[in-house]
Amino acid sequence: MLLLVLVSPLQAREKIYTGQYRYLADAGLFEDCLSGDRWPVAMKAANAELERIYLEERSGGEPLWVKVEGEVQRKLDLEAGKRRLYFVVSRVLESGIRECDPLSKVPLEGTPWVLVELGGRRLASGKRRDPYLELRSGKAMGFGGCNHFKVRYVLDGGKIRFEQPGTTRLRCDTGYELETAYMKMLQRADGWRMRGKLLDIFDADGRRIARFATGNP
Repeated sequence: MLLLVLVSPLQAREKIYTGQYRYLADAGLFEDCLSGDRWPVAMKAANAELERIYLEERSGGEPLWVKVEGEVQRKLDLEAGKRRLYFVVSRVLESGIRECDPLSKVPLEGTPWVLVELGGRRLASGKRRDPYLELRSGKAMGFGGCNHFKVRYVLDGGKIRFEQPGTTRLRCDTGYELETAYMKMLQRADGWRMRGKLLDIFDADGRRIARFATGNP
């Protein structure tokens, strides 16, 4: 089944996601096509409609491709007693049995990567100078928010290690706190993964500690 919904210009400005939705054991799970992130679907808003569409098309946890309006929210998990990320679906736009569209690939090295998430916190973009990182054959350069820096790195399969960065010594009214956290992140970096136009950096325990993007991810 292909479901199409016309949206108003105001609604069109809301965040649009495409991904694979699964419903099993009375719970929904959404996997974002772009980032590969997975979130349980909150039982509110258009969740019931999404469940109905799924049960008409699929069963047994098989994936259903969907295009939806929604947002990721941090909510309290009463069973676990802690806050976690949930995906709230506000409107279902399309659905069908298909794979995620192939993502355009960009090279890891030689690409300017803009820092969009650090320590689990999303960063505001569109500033005059966004923090970035560019890897080039073992020698990287970038901007931390206040100073430019250079740093040597080693790639070994899915592993990446950075040496101590060397920076310029400018004094800034803003950006220094972000830069300090950025430099500490580089020292903790242990692994990396690319998906389309996104680059994720992980620590030795496999936790994502930073996300970079290039172009219009």
